[in-house]
Amino acid sequence: MKWPFTLSKKTSNINQELVDYYKQLRAIGRDLNLTLVKQLPKAAVPECGKKLGLFKAGTLILNNDDEIAILYDYCLYYYKRGGKNTIERFFDNSPPLPDSIESDILQAMRGSFYSIFRVINIIPNQGANLLDLLTDNEINIIDIGLSETGYLGLTITGKLLPFADFHMSSGTLIPLPDGVYEEKITPIINKFFKTNDPSNMTALSAGQEASFTAEIIRVSLHFGGEDNVFYTDMEH
Repeated sequence: MKWPFTLSKKTSNINQELVDYYKQLRAIGRDLNLTLVKQLPKAAVPECGKKLGLFKAGTLILNNDDEIAILYDYCLYYYKRGGKNTIERFFDNSPPLPDSIESDILQAMRGSFYSIFRVINIIPNQGANLLDLLTDNEINIIDIGLSETGYLGLTITGKLLPFADFHMSSGTLIPLPDGVYEEKITPIINKFFKTNDPSNMTALSAGQEASFTAEIIRVSLHFGGEDNVFYTDMEH
């Protein structure tokens, strides 16, 4: 499904059971993230900060709390030591109880993916339907903040965690002004997927995936949103 396409109207098909489960995930995920961040190697923040354009001349330059959250998130997923990131090492060293919410979150983290999305439907008080612009897949995301302040046709970048019946963001979604996807993001996609289908992220090595994501984030932070206003869900 290529843009342009027909946007849906707002719907009110809220699934309260899923929303309640989502709120549990957010609450427990917040504490889990704090634990994981404390386990980051000291070199992670400056090294990843440079890749995202946030660390210059030995100084971390941040405009707001959302940017530090984005930096930590990138560190957790893409800074590797011994071939594993902090999430994978935590899972190996402190495995959660089977069928626990912590296990659900960690499994979703391990299956997460970064992409560029367009809002095609808003579900008030619940979330939205997104079109993944890399894969053309439609995705159901639960995100209370996005449902309240997002709008049809909005383009956002971010990492999504897959669960059985929905997706949720890893924390912060970055909005892109009109034209940035076509002018700035598309060349990055073409650079990394010269001969491969961009819907197949496995075509990239782990290092290429980290570099691809870093470049998307870097451009998104530079051009994204009015005065860098992000979509950070506060239901956590």
